Amino acid sequence: MLNRRGSSLIELVLAMSLGAVVLGAASRTLLRQRRSSDSHTSRVHAESQLRAALGVLEVAIAGSSPASGDLAPGEARDTAIQLRTPVANAIACDSSVGAAMIAVSDSSEERASGFSTAPRIGDTLWWHAPGSLGWVGRRIADLSTWSGVCAVAGAGPQALYRLGFALPDTVPNGAPLRLTRVARYSLYHAGDGTWQLGVSEWSEVLRAFAPPQPVAGPFVLAAPGGARSGFRYFGAAGAELTVGEGGVNVANVARVRVTFIAPAPAAGVPVTILRRDSLDVALIGAP
Repeated sequence: MLNRRGSSLIELVLAMSLGAVVLGAASRTLLRQRRSSDSHTSRVHAESQLRAALGVLEVAIAGSSPASGDLAPGEARDTAIQLRTPVANAIACDSSVGAAMIAVSDSSEERASGFSTAPRIGDTLWWHAPGSLGWVGRRIADLSTWSGVCAVAGAGPQALYRLGFALPDTVPNGAPLRLTRVARYSLYHAGDGTWQLGVSEWSEVLRAFAPPQPVAGPFVLAAPGGARSGFRYFGAAGAELTVGEGGVNVANVARVRVTFIAPAPAAGVPVTILRRDSLDVALIGAP
């Protein structure tokens, strides 16, 4: 017969205690790793929203000219800015009265048109005639697609946009053109209680701005310490312009600073971490 010694009660209790210690340490390690992973994911998400918001606004604001009326009077505020955003740049394919002809899709070596989005009725057509001192702007009242030849975009027939307006002005052949659309970027309170950056475009059907569509977020409107998400405006001398009830005097704006503060909450952390980033955009022809 084999004589095997069993475990005593003390040995069993000791083994169970050691196992509990090991399991507890492993659980705490896994919990720390989980929290670290959640915190990293949260920071990455917050920073991606900051980049998205600042990138969109940089494209929208860059190239704006207060002298040309790109900023809407009374609509440059701390939480919103209304301006003409670029839709297209092109070269007139022919001389036309009451309309402009431009290439729809230009694949030539010397591009004669480029679009950020398709034109629509209600956009503003601008052209610069030889010898003129500035740009002439007309609201597009009629939009159609034609087939024809655009010498500056290639010799063969191709699809052309015909952008018609109400007045009998002549758009010269080869004149530089640009299309703009009124848009309003704002920080708005979403239905879930968060603050989002949204864009509203003018609707010809509603004859008003459509409800804002989310661009990026969520953001913190005001952070501890006084920092705020939104827009700040500066004159040519560098002094910050005061935002009153009617916004700022857009004729004096030379630079716009955009700041966003994004929350980066992490599980088990009582205070939400905030990520902050800013962008300065200089305007064209500012005083």
